[in-house]
Amino acid sequence: MIKYQTEFEGYLKTTKLHANESVDGIIKSLNSVSKHLGINLSTKNLGSNEEINDFVNQLTQAGKLPPKAIKQHKAAMQYYVNMANGL
Repeated sequence: MIKYQTEFEGYLKTTKLHANESVDGIIKSLNSVSKHLGINLSTKNLGSNEEINDFVNQLTQAGKLPPKAIKQHKAAMQYYVNMANGL
């Protein structure tokens, strides 16, 4: 689950995404991160690059996702951190 999902979707719609990205895809990636880590994502636990790196390490160590999926999840988390920090 993603806290502030509606606000995040609005943020994504006004942000220039890469050619292979979509709002729905980014939301699905964050929901996947939430599911795999067993946490609800919010600006309190996903608000900095350090937290992104911590989550990436946890996902990598779990060994349940291929590197390409982890890369996509990291990009989605970066958008969320950017929103949280007003970037």
